[in-house]
Parts: sequence; structure tokens; C-alpha cells
Amino acid sequence: MKRKDIKAIFVDIDWTILDHANNHTYDKDSLLALCEAQKRGVKVFYCTARPLYSLNQIGAFDILKPDGVVSANGGVVTIDGRTIYKEYMPLDVFEKACEVAKKYDYNMLCAEVDDCFLLKEKDEYFSQYITVYYEPIPRVDDYKGKEVISIILFAPQEMDETFKNELPQELNYYRYHEAAVELVDRYHQKGTGVKEVLKYYGLNKENAMSFGDDYGDIDMFNECAISVAMGNGKDEVKNAATYVTKEVWNSGVKEALVKYKIV
Repeated sequence: MKRKDIKAIFVDIDWTILDHANNHTYDKDSLLALCEAQKRGVKVFYCTARPLYSLNQIGAFDILKPDGVVSANGGVVTIDGRTIYKEYMPLDVFEKACEVAKKYDYNMLCAEVDDCFLLKEKDEYFSQYITVYYEPIPRVDDYKGKEVISIILFAPQEMDETFKNELPQELNYYRYHEAAVELVDRYHQKGTGVKEVLKYYGLNKENAMSFGDDYGDIDMFNECAISVAMGNGKDEVKNAATYVTKEVWNSGVKEALVKYKIV
């Protein structure tokens, strides 16, 4: 694999360039390295489970202006500010999920294409979540008839079996925080968004490189010739990667970009 073959880079945000262990600070050195890659003609994309609304609120674009974003775990793809792909959660599946959450009086963050809303006011589990993953507090709204891409359910781990049994089976149930579970349509994967981007530019897997730390990033890895796991990532993610770099707090993204001579 030669440096000139890489035409597109896909970068996860949380724990990859956003360090939650150190006051939710961005890895500035890695972001500047990605900016340098852009200057050399490489397209750079955020590839995240977060919706666009969240990225705008957490300063994700302050240093790096990506060429596009794969958001909501592959449910939405925007390039140069234009949405080229979106896949809504089926309305009946979404409304059933909301009914189950309300039945047990738990909250949900529901992501639309470019906005978010909560089922109810901020509660203890949402508060626990945002102490680790900074998240702006959106409006409270009625869920009925809404078109959404993905959901975060705020509930304790002891509710897992109950929710797995009662929530629609069309949803992937992934707990990534003691107070938060990601719920996405089984067809929503980061790799889907990566493929849409590559198709848009007429590129293929051999032209793509990706960075991530968590289980959802493995699907993104599968669509890229070079996949880089963060040193602070899950073991399964490291095992699936081409290369394991340093931790986010040690500018792991930059280290790998230098290793592969992208910058």
C-alpha cells in the first residue's frame, strides 16, 4: 500500500480525536495532521455514531473542516454540506421503542437528520451520560410521527434483559456506557456510509483509511484497506485493525498518519 493510494480518510470522534479522559478536549495535533492531509489532496470525513446536531454543538468543526460526515452510525452521509444519503428508522419500529421506554419511565435522545429531541426532561441517567460524553441538551418533543435515524436510550444496566426482550428486534442494542444504550436499525452501519462516500467519489476500498476505538468501528474497518485502532480502544477493535496506534491522549491519529506517510 502506497501513500498515494489513500484518497479518503474516515475518523471516529469520541475517544479517537475527542479525549473524554482529559476534560473532553480534542487532540489538536491529530486534527492539524488531518488538515495537512487535506492540503495534500486527501478527503477527510468524520465517521461517528453522533448525529450532525451534536457535532455542531461540541465544536467538532472548529479546527478541522471535514469534506463530509458519516453520522448516526451510517444512517446519514453529508458531503460539502449536502445530504447524499439518509435512511430513516421505520416509523413503527421507532414508535414502539418510544412506547417501551415510556412504559418504564426512561428517557431517549432521538436523532433526526440535523436535529435531536428528548422524550422528557433531563434525568439522572442522561446526567450521568453527559459527564463522560458531552452532549448538548436538546428540546423535549412528542415522538409520534417523527422521522428519526437513531436513538440513545438512557437506562441502567439492570434493565438490559427487559429492553432486549421488549424492544423491536429490528434494532441493534449496544450498551456503550453504564447509563446509555445505542439503538439503531440493523441496516445502519458505519461501513454503509463509507461505501456511499467512496461510490460518490468513484473510489474503492484500496483508497480508504480509517481510525476508531469501539465495536461500531469494525464495520468501518471492513471497508478500508488500512484500518487503525486507537491504543485506548477495545481489544476486539485492535484485533480487527491493520495497525494499532497510540492512545488519543498521545495523538494516536497523527502517529499513524506519519507512519503511513500520509503527512
